[in-house]
Amino acid sequence: MTKAKWLLVLLFVMDLGLTSMHLSGYFFLFLKPTGYLIPLVINIIVLFFVNKKLWIGLGLIVGIPALFIHGFMVLFMDYDYTKIDSPSHKQSLVIEYRHVTLGEITYFYHFYKTRFGVIGKLLDNQSVEFMVRGPEYPVEEGAEAALGAHNPTWVSKDIVRFNSWKGAKNVYLASPSSSVSTKEIENFILKANSNSDGEAITINGNDFITRYDKKTGQRWIDVVSAGDEGLIPRQQCSWIVRNEERGYYMLEECTHQWEYELYPLTDGQ
Repeated sequence: MTKAKWLLVLLFVMDLGLTSMHLSGYFFLFLKPTGYLIPLVINIIVLFFVNKKLWIGLGLIVGIPALFIHGFMVLFMDYDYTKIDSPSHKQSLVIEYRHVTLGEITYFYHFYKTRFGVIGKLLDNQSVEFMVRGPEYPVEEGAEAALGAHNPTWVSKDIVRFNSWKGAKNVYLASPSSSVSTKEIENFILKANSNSDGEAITINGNDFITRYDKKTGQRWIDVVSAGDEGLIPRQQCSWIVRNEERGYYMLEECTHQWEYELYPLTDGQ
């Protein structure tokens, strides 16, 4: 096989791989700031090398306008990026964000999970968009501060919580193996308050088990992270309560912290 044919085969494999990744929501993160500008240039260079006469004309007619349009789109979108590592450093969350000013400022955020920082998977249906007005929010703080990206909380190894300007936002790096409803949480609270022992529920990947000591009359809740891989693998808390003002079930009087936001009061959030 000639050198030209090898180049065409490699080019086909590269384009097919990038197309397949894009359709499945995967991306090379180092390509995100410029989109597919680099692969497009590689295509033009290789095709020019294979057949100069044909691709000189085609490059001028198609390639240069395509590069111009692509460059304009990248410039218009103007995304910035920041990465947040998990406490265990086993995976990371990459945030893609930008803002548009039209009297008010609208912030846009997309999230990608990544393990090694090279290939990222777009987290479908978890993008965030909200609008703020100058008097309501100090614009100079920027998009990262508006999301609360400087101080995220890893609720578990697969859940990151941001205290954004518009309230708490949970980002899920993996689909939970089992879902939980607010009704199930309410039933668990009733059992915990009635001194039941050994009742269990799984919330955000953590196991919650009621405990009651008849001799001392003491009750508590054991909290165990999946595989003991959480920020706090094991601890004890006194109870779970509803907090209407904050819109969350709160886990209170815990060993390592006074309280935690556990789960939204409304299903599906």
